[in-house]
Amino acid sequence: MARPPTGARQVHALEGEARAKERLRIVLETVAGQRSVDEACRLLGVGKTRFHALRRQTLQAALDGMEPGVAGRPRTRDVQESTEVQELKARVEALQLDLQAALVRTELALTLPNVLRRTLLKDAKKNDRRTG
Repeated sequence: MARPPTGARQVHALEGEARAKERLRIVLETVAGQRSVDEACRLLGVGKTRFHALRRQTLQAALDGMEPGVAGRPRTRDVQESTEVQELKARVEALQLDLQAALVRTELALTLPNVLRRTLLKDAKKNDRRTG
């Protein structure tokens, strides 16, 4: 056998102020057809326009709460990880600059001995012509 519906009475189990719970219960009773809008307006002390706005706001908040969210616990290390990621990115950038500099030095070391040797050979030939 199924449990009997409790409807708007479930509001009392929620956390919050008693007056706010009572107002929510009255709004939900109008949605369920258990209370007329006129009676709800009288109990809440508001006009029909304000009541309809209040009911729409209440239902919108309920709908927003039903939107699917991210599964699991919220991440608590976002700030720490963000800082760590920024530090790692800076380190990678520095290492890339070091690598570029090392590649240029290697290329210079491979190219300059030939240039230096050619220059020395030319100078030696010029000296031989002068002395010889």
